[in-house]
Amino acid sequence: MPTLFPFLPFDPFETPVSFATRLAALHTGGRLVPFLHDIGVRSAALAAGDTEAVQRLCALAGIDSAPVLRNTARTVGRRRADLRGEEITAEFLSSPDTVFCPACLAQDDIKGGDNPGTRRGRLAWTLRVVRTCPHHEIALVHLARNKWSDQFHELAERVPERGGALLALADNCERRSPSPLQTYVMQRLEGEEGPEWLDGQTLEQAVRATEMLGALIAFGAGANLTALDASGWDRAGRIGYACTAAGEAGIRDALQQVQAAFRGKAKPGRRKVFGRFYEWLSSTKGKKDPGDIKRILREHIFDTMEVAAGEEILGATLKERRLHSVRSLASEVNLNSRTLRNFLASRGLVPADEALSEYHVFDANAGRTIAASVCRSIHVISLPKALNCTRPQADQLLAERILTRVGGGPGIAPGRTQRAADASHVADFLVALRRNAMMVGTAPDGVVSISKAAEKAKVPCYAIVHLILGGYLQRVFQLADVAGYAGVLVDPIEVQAQIHHVQAHLSASAAFKMMWLPVDTGWALVDAPDDLDLKPVVIEGPSGYRFCRFDRKDVSEFMERVTTVHLIALRLGVEHKEVVRRLKIAFVRPAISRREAGMDLYSTADLPASLRS
Repeated sequence: MPTLFPFLPFDPFETPVSFATRLAALHTGGRLVPFLHDIGVRSAALAAGDTEAVQRLCALAGIDSAPVLRNTARTVGRRRADLRGEEITAEFLSSPDTVFCPACLAQDDIKGGDNPGTRRGRLAWTLRVVRTCPHHEIALVHLARNKWSDQFHELAERVPERGGALLALADNCERRSPSPLQTYVMQRLEGEEGPEWLDGQTLEQAVRATEMLGALIAFGAGANLTALDASGWDRAGRIGYACTAAGEAGIRDALQQVQAAFRGKAKPGRRKVFGRFYEWLSSTKGKKDPGDIKRILREHIFDTMEVAAGEEILGATLKERRLHSVRSLASEVNLNSRTLRNFLASRGLVPADEALSEYHVFDANAGRTIAASVCRSIHVISLPKALNCTRPQADQLLAERILTRVGGGPGIAPGRTQRAADASHVADFLVALRRNAMMVGTAPDGVVSISKAAEKAKVPCYAIVHLILGGYLQRVFQLADVAGYAGVLVDPIEVQAQIHHVQAHLSASAAFKMMWLPVDTGWALVDAPDDLDLKPVVIEGPSGYRFCRFDRKDVSEFMERVTTVHLIALRLGVEHKEVVRRLKIAFVRPAISRREAGMDLYSTADLPASLRS
């Protein structure tokens, strides 16, 4: 096959069409299409990256076809091509736009002796992700296709500017460095390794996932992506690359930040929060596989959003619900949502602030456990009947934490949560109370009911309960025909002999009274996690049963460290509102808030001098 003369070398950075255009200018001084017709190469085939067309062009030019084919997006199917072993689609390419750097073209013109036929169309310019010239650090110029011949990107025709006009065009371009995503793509096409997760995707998947995630972060869930220009997508790629380059962990962190920034008043559903990003991955119109990003978003939704069992998300069905919201759990267990919210808040599963907790999600199984306790709860009014005791006796059991309320902290568990006990705990208590009792039909000599024994021994009923549960008493009986608390019998003489075991130090009720605190606030201080907590003395009986008492010295020292508005007012002889006013003026905040303990408590170290005297 005859070859063209004079010889024109192939530039390793240009495209096959660019090389053919330069050949046409050199040998005919004319346009590309007539030249290709003359040498028997179909113009449409060359533009489409047909291997045979490229090989024939190279043979006629007398050059090795390997470097040219390396820069060819070779067609492998309908709207699909292979570029250096990377399968891409037509959307990955910048065509039909003609893209160029005016500063590069100006340099080509100078090297070619002001002959525009020597201009080279760079391979990088044909990739949509390449939006910045790495040599001149300016944004590339995009020209839309206007006529049929524009598909060949003949730069001498498409860019009529010369000399100063071309440099002026360059001066008007936005100045910026290449995005890290653009750099990654070009390095990958050169065979270099990059971030592990990105390298695990196809090139197009890596770019698309990065840009779509970046667009979500940069422009929000409701952004009109079709209106984004090249600069907008460049910004999206820069932001997204910082996430995808860090792999799944970085992507999940970004998704979490998007959720945290959601400010909608409605339920934060996946479409509202993730918007166009979710719609892209959930669309059934396109046949493109988006890659691992789809699995990551799906698992993130399963792990952080309320999704019902059996619901399909992004092509997969959740077998078992992982998370609940107050509303979804209330619907599942048929409970009033506000009542349930209070219980959940008291256990720390949702924020105490009702405005924040409405759509807050939490572990489904943990929520069901609490909901079950709500369903089993016994109101304090009904507790004496359930225990078969008097109301004061039931109140003592709650005050000493022999029985616990369903709700936790007094400040965040209003209403029913602070006025109910778990039925299962009540049942466990009654079992423990008669575990070592001998069943009898009539009361043996010398034994009486707990209330009567308390009267004879001059001790509170709860102290006798501690003795029974702790295993200190040997003579404990249960009347066969009297259920619960009232049917338990003890020997008052044995009670008097053993009471010293449980009466060392102060009881909870006595300690909290000494501190001028409600019982629930006192227990909240016991549970406080920091150095302001009130440390009890834990006593363990022979049976392994444990209960709390309080050392008088510890209580006194605690009162020196912590105080209340009421105690300050009493000490100074002023009204409560005057104390509150002085605290506000001094910008003193509670060390433990009302929401945590049922009332505001202040560290005495934080008080101004006017409130310490």
